[in-house]
Amino acid sequence: MHFFRALQRDKATRDHGVGRTLGKPMNHEPKSHSQLPIACQYRISWSAGINFNMAAFADLNVPFLDDPRATEKLVAKAVKLGYETIAVSKTYIFQNEVEKGKKKGKRKVTDHVAVTPMNWDSLPSIQDMRKRNPKLKFYSRITVPLEDQTQVATLSSELVQSFDILAVRPTTDKLYQQACKTLEIDIISLDLTRRLPFHLRFPAIHAAVERGVHFEIIYSTALRSPSERTTVLSIAMDLVFFTKGKNIIVSSGAEEELDFRGPYDIVNLGMLFKLKDEQSKAAVTKNCRAVLFHSEARKGTEKSIISGKLLSLHNNENGKNLDGTICNEHEVSKDSVDQNSVIGTNGNEDKEPKEKRAKMQ
Repeated sequence: MHFFRALQRDKATRDHGVGRTLGKPMNHEPKSHSQLPIACQYRISWSAGINFNMAAFADLNVPFLDDPRATEKLVAKAVKLGYETIAVSKTYIFQNEVEKGKKKGKRKVTDHVAVTPMNWDSLPSIQDMRKRNPKLKFYSRITVPLEDQTQVATLSSELVQSFDILAVRPTTDKLYQQACKTLEIDIISLDLTRRLPFHLRFPAIHAAVERGVHFEIIYSTALRSPSERTTVLSIAMDLVFFTKGKNIIVSSGAEEELDFRGPYDIVNLGMLFKLKDEQSKAAVTKNCRAVLFHSEARKGTEKSIISGKLLSLHNNENGKNLDGTICNEHEVSKDSVDQNSVIGTNGNEDKEPKEKRAKMQ
């Protein structure tokens, strides 16, 4: 019952934004520029043209269903609730094939060729949504479940790299450690519906946060099954504890329209996961935008690498790193960064990450 109360409580928060919690107004009085740490002063000066606080609400995990029309309805529902940045996710399917040859019976892992990015321009309803709201951004995402070390090589395949966002779901401790420390990915999406086969530890999570990798909390699974609700809440709170609320995104994973919740409901729900007010809002706004910057950086886009670095610094509250130490003011050198590369070469400072047109299915 507490889970559903969290979605409905504090009407003032929904009506007036996230500035009020438990009836007490937040103190929005800004500090003077001189009172901030040196690194934060530099960050503000160089990112003045980038409005981080106005990042659009995002849902980076709307599942792609077998029926494209059903997927359209899910996307339409998300848009109706106020989400402007949406990623439709497909799951990479592995299948075992018997290798022919001398060593009969030996199995190898191959990919399912039916998994390809979605071409949004082929859907009339999506075109109509874009005409009504030009700010809408649609991205393709692939989630790769990792159960064996041999499957890691799949992440570098041309098929997987053709998606805008790359997420993995490790099922062993070794693969989890590898995902946090070395794999070139954007999101680690854990299965929160059952007990994890490994322990969440600070060193691995700290390494992932430092590399710009984000952790995903999917809330729809707790709505579907009361028996799984306790497990979802428990693991989500552990994840927030070890990340200190950094690099967390909250996604729907909704397979039905009734599984969706509005962005301000999710902000309230984040408090149930022990996220702070600003962290809870960032989980559906700034952190999702950081995922898109990281995706472009992973693909070798120079501008997104610099912007993503600034965004990562911006998310560190009070100029502190994840472990509580003061962020290094020389981490991003003013002499080594060209101003045009930070805020755009054509004066287009508030530009969103470049939207990619996916291939035809």
